[in-house]
Amino acid sequence: MSHTKTLLQTSRFDVVEMELPSRDGQTHHRAYIRHPGAVVLLPLVDHDTVVMIENERTGVGETLLELPAGTRDPGEPVLTTAGRELVEETGYAAAQLDVVCEFYSAPGLGNELMHLVVAQDLTAGEQQLEATERIKPRLVNRKEIEQLVRSHSIRDSKTLVGLQCFLLDHHLT
Repeated sequence: MSHTKTLLQTSRFDVVEMELPSRDGQTHHRAYIRHPGAVVLLPLVDHDTVVMIENERTGVGETLLELPAGTRDPGEPVLTTAGRELVEETGYAAAQLDVVCEFYSAPGLGNELMHLVVAQDLTAGEQQLEATERIKPRLVNRKEIEQLVRSHSIRDSKTLVGLQCFLLDHHLT
């Protein structure tokens, strides 16, 4: 039986340390991130146009072109998070939200499970950004997305997953 100790609690995740027995009988300590999960949105204006965001990411010191995304509140339904984050980050609301896949963002670091949600039947509105967010929505067509992916201009993993599904039309119809 492994013992878990919380090292750090934040508003979005915890850092915990686990005792893990090894094959040689020793006990080792490993820290990982315990996360409530998140959504990444693939907002489709039409079959060939996606709403993306230019997002200032202080952690990497760059503005990245990404799909909108956000952390779930503990126990919050995936589609509730998706609807909230879509409006907050892009200003768009969706009449239809569908989960098309789920994946771990970085299983070597933590347990964040992301749900890719396709948003359709969009209505434009005003962004509702959090105080620290610096985000600009941007409409991107299929041809430009192909070029951005091929040129390695997209460097955010959740965005690459979502855009690959878009380019392959994977579960989008």
